[in-house]
Amino acid sequence: MSARRPIGLVALLAPAVILTVAAGGEAPIPWPHGDPPSSIALQEMVGGAVELADRERLEEYLEAFEKGEDSEHIFVLQPQIDLGTYDLDALFRFGDAFFAHEFRGEDGYGDKPYPALQRVHAGVRGGLDTYSCAGCHSVGGPDGAGGPTQNAFLLGDGDRASSANQRNAPHVLGLGFVQALGAEMTYQLGQTRSAALAEAAEKGIDVTAALESKGVSFGSLTAHPDGSLDTSAVVGVDRDLVIKPFGWKGDIARLRRFAEDAARIHFGIQSHVLALGWQTEPDVPKLGPGPNWWDPDNDGVQREIEEGILTATAVYMSMLETPVILPPHDPALRTRWSNGMAVFEEAGCASCHRPELPIAHVLWDEWPDTTGGPPVEVNLVRDGDQPRSTSLVRLYSDLKRHDMGEALADPHDGAGDIPRSVFLTRPLWGLAETAPYLHDGRAATIPEAIEAHGGEATASRDAFRALDPEDRKDLHVFLLSLTREPKVHVLP
Repeated sequence: MSARRPIGLVALLAPAVILTVAAGGEAPIPWPHGDPPSSIALQEMVGGAVELADRERLEEYLEAFEKGEDSEHIFVLQPQIDLGTYDLDALFRFGDAFFAHEFRGEDGYGDKPYPALQRVHAGVRGGLDTYSCAGCHSVGGPDGAGGPTQNAFLLGDGDRASSANQRNAPHVLGLGFVQALGAEMTYQLGQTRSAALAEAAEKGIDVTAALESKGVSFGSLTAHPDGSLDTSAVVGVDRDLVIKPFGWKGDIARLRRFAEDAARIHFGIQSHVLALGWQTEPDVPKLGPGPNWWDPDNDGVQREIEEGILTATAVYMSMLETPVILPPHDPALRTRWSNGMAVFEEAGCASCHRPELPIAHVLWDEWPDTTGGPPVEVNLVRDGDQPRSTSLVRLYSDLKRHDMGEALADPHDGAGDIPRSVFLTRPLWGLAETAPYLHDGRAATIPEAIEAHGGEATASRDAFRALDPEDRKDLHVFLLSLTREPKVHVLP
């Protein structure tokens, strides 16, 4: 993979062994797991990181005297992607540039009603609370999580924080696997529904079918002979049976929609796909009053982001590294870690935070929205930043929604039909690098996050409270091993 923004630790080459040194200057420790990289591999990592840092600095100088230079790096047309003009590395770089790009007025940042930063969002239109994706995804390294001061205040009145629902930014590592798992589960649930409808029509009787995918139960549905469905017993997913694995509420199914929605609500940047939709069905509350479809927010900037950058950004996020499990090096801590893994199961945490979900198809097709062109194919276990997951994805989630109780509920209703207290099971991979915790960042530590669980998780929380104090510590040690791979980091 081409060099990109460096992350992690500073790696130094010693005469006999490669050591990692934390940025604060702590004593070196052995490479965290497996064999350390060779001298050649380390030199390549350092060289690539330095080269990238030099190139980004040069681009800053170019932008200073040639306005628009930086924006060229986030301009890619979907028809050119359809023609095969760009390989995966090129699309990855476009997506990486989009993620780091600081949007400005000339890019279409903001709109006439909301021209400047306001922090608290104004309804479904959103807010202007940052300038870049990287501005809120940096804890633990690039593409990481958000700190408490980076919380978004959604669906508010544009003024008072108390009017909004708070959201803490999660990391975006490994999302290609998450997207593919959601799509496979959606397909399996759809197959169950189709089979029930066919059987009901053939036999002329009601047919009730259990909805299950990858060992996760989503309740049941009943098919009637006339082709209608009773979905009142469906749980943990919308009645359409589409698994939506993105967003704290589990309300977005695809990475391209995730990127598109984030750009709209955080920057006031609208995709050409959304603008085309406004042409046929104007969505004034969400996009703006027009009057022209090509500029729904009436800020004078047309085609603020092209469909091609949605594809590139979706490919980029699909190719990002996946989190890893790094057990402690110290033998005593390793023993605690091993016991903590068992405690995780015994306390019932794994009933929702499923340690593994199998993926059947590792080839992902990223289809365009409007051109009818061919998809971009990504091999999830081969293409992209290392490390990659295997076909057994150690996600620690069931990708299902659960009622977490009134104490964790949003203060206000959301834009959809999902109840205030219902949230998607947050994947735990990468947990150690994502503090603070929970959807609004209210928990500073992992134990605090566990203690805040309620609703369907009450039994597991109570089991955690009933644990021997040493077992609670061991569980904490285990959860801290759910982290990300150390990488070379070039200090400024």
